[in-house]
Amino acid sequence: MRKDIRLLAIELLKSLKKHLRYRELRDIFNLPPPIIWRYIQGEVLPSPDRANEILNTIISKKVTKRIIEKEIEVYNGVVATYKIIYKPSLLKLIGYEAYIKFKDLEPTAIVTAEVDGIPVALAIADYFDAKVAIAKRRKEVGFRTYIEYSYLSHEPPSITTLYLPSTLITRKDKVLIVDDVLRTGRTLRALIYLTKRTGASIVGVFSVIAVGSRWHYLTDEVKRIEIIHQVEREFPLHLGSSHTY
Repeated sequence: MRKDIRLLAIELLKSLKKHLRYRELRDIFNLPPPIIWRYIQGEVLPSPDRANEILNTIISKKVTKRIIEKEIEVYNGVVATYKIIYKPSLLKLIGYEAYIKFKDLEPTAIVTAEVDGIPVALAIADYFDAKVAIAKRRKEVGFRTYIEYSYLSHEPPSITTLYLPSTLITRKDKVLIVDDVLRTGRTLRALIYLTKRTGASIVGVFSVIAVGSRWHYLTDEVKRIEIIHQVEREFPLHLGSSHTY
């Protein structure tokens, strides 16, 4: 990431303001609302030290997690993420969370599965200046060879096959695997398999939300898994729900 930390602090403050009131920002950052307003409006830049304080506070006080907890909803046993992963302001904060958690490992590629993992992967890739590889349920025109993996989806029962173009990731890449929600771990296991077949190294897994603990077995395959928000309860899925994890 080559961005000036002062400008980054302002960007993230602007994102936070779309979800929090000035008095909430005051309590979080211990700054007077007029000062925060001037930063957000671009009337003044914070000093490098103040910018660092703002960025560190976002992480240490788990501000992004607080917002996700407010936005998350459950319908018919399905964790709805639309209000989270399709909001550019929240995606900037999510991307920064992933950057802080994995910057020491310097990933060069982000791997995810369509569809809802895509905006999260793009937001994270922007911070790392990394490429993005998307495993899809169909073969794309323009690629000759693919790595594929099939697994059983239970809601409704069906065989899902993911295809990853074999030339997108190389042996030299350090891959961060990204998913919007972890529940059963089936999609994540598919992404781990596809990435390993490329010969690249996996530096870790990042997910916005995890539900229950059925995905925990994957910690044997990837030692570093970072989650922003954990939903402890395992919601029963109702027939007719089309969203699987």
